[in-house]
Amino acid sequence: MLGGDKIWRNKVTIFDAEAGGCDLFDIDELRDENSPDEFANLYECEFIDDSLSVFSFAELKRAMIDADVEWSDYRRYSERPFANMPVWVGQDASLGGDNSSIAVVAPPAAPGGKFRLLELLSMRGANYETQAETLRRMTQKYNVQYMALDVTGGHGSAVHELVVKFYPRAKGFTYDVDFKSRMVLKAQSIFHKSRFEMDASETDLVRAFLSIRKTLTHSQKNLTFEASRNNQTGHADAAWAVMHTLINEPLDEKTVGRKRSFMGIY
Repeated sequence: MLGGDKIWRNKVTIFDAEAGGCDLFDIDELRDENSPDEFANLYECEFIDDSLSVFSFAELKRAMIDADVEWSDYRRYSERPFANMPVWVGQDASLGGDNSSIAVVAPPAAPGGKFRLLELLSMRGANYETQAETLRRMTQKYNVQYMALDVTGGHGSAVHELVVKFYPRAKGFTYDVDFKSRMVLKAQSIFHKSRFEMDASETDLVRAFLSIRKTLTHSQKNLTFEASRNNQTGHADAAWAVMHTLINEPLDEKTVGRKRSFMGIY
């Protein structure tokens, strides 16, 4: 079959698999776990439609690389994967049974350089103590120079209260229309300028970014950004966790300080 990108493919949908006798899945359950667009993309071989998203699929795809090949200074399975190089950590806290995500990002070595997603953790149903303990382990594994947490409802404030005991500099962000807008604008700029890299395996993160769309606030007076909810992307928690790190760079990256040097000891 000729696809939307003019490439011929052998297309097998989940319904084809069911008709062929495969009974390893429950289609109704999969529909409940995914939005209609995501179900069509994941199980019906339909192309992703990013027309309603505030992020471009083409720009997100351009950021995907083979990290094990491209990043010579990153050793995924080492006790200190990034040696003593600085990292920024962002967390989007769990809302009860919702997902919680932690993003570890290497900031640019020089103004205008690239951000690199070193590690992305997703925890479902984790209590505030487990979330805080996971962040503590990140401070032992990496040279964390900046940490930002969402403290808007849920377990966010409780996680932050525990985290500041071992990392006093941890920032707590309360979401409002202005802050969400600044985070999205910064991320859009970074992706548009090809200033972000992530491993090609981070497909859930791509879907999380694509699930973020413009919508009206409850008062119908202002535009804000929300995500369609499903069991894989939650409320795009992985994307928000990454954006917590990106916003640490001023909207104008030219105002960032001069390049610094670091010695790596693995």
